[in-house]
Amino acid sequence: MGWPKGKPRKPRSGTDTAKTATRGFTRNTVHSWKEIRHFTPREFTCKCHGLCDHPDAISMELVEKLDRIRQRINMPVTIVSGTRCERHNRMVGGDPRSAHLAKSGVSHAADIRCADSAFRFAFLNQAFSLFNRIGVGRDFIHVDDDPELPPNLIWVY
Repeated sequence: MGWPKGKPRKPRSGTDTAKTATRGFTRNTVHSWKEIRHFTPREFTCKCHGLCDHPDAISMELVEKLDRIRQRINMPVTIVSGTRCERHNRMVGGDPRSAHLAKSGVSHAADIRCADSAFRFAFLNQAFSLFNRIGVGRDFIHVDDDPELPPNLIWVY
């Protein structure tokens, strides 16, 4: 059963894979926690200590990119912040348009603990090829792939 030429092919029912373009090449991206080696969903949940009923919907594409970075640098990667509810985002001084918020049902950002300059170098060396929005703080690195925010930015906190 083939699809007519020119019509986008939808994933078959029961599959969790889709083709995505990443920095000039197309690859299969797996959208399932079963394929993630170094992270769990809990690491990306809102840190409001259970005070919200916010759905913890993190972009699987973002998680897959972080998993690849973790594999490549062979160093622990600790998630400081993933999905946030609006209340928690305000409490931590987050931007009202933050990529940590689940706009359109999914959030697209993570803050990574950065203990030293060797980790910062290794992580950023890999992140530049995978993310087009990166923020660098004294002790953390923010990465996101939010399609609703301006691309190709690097900032400092």
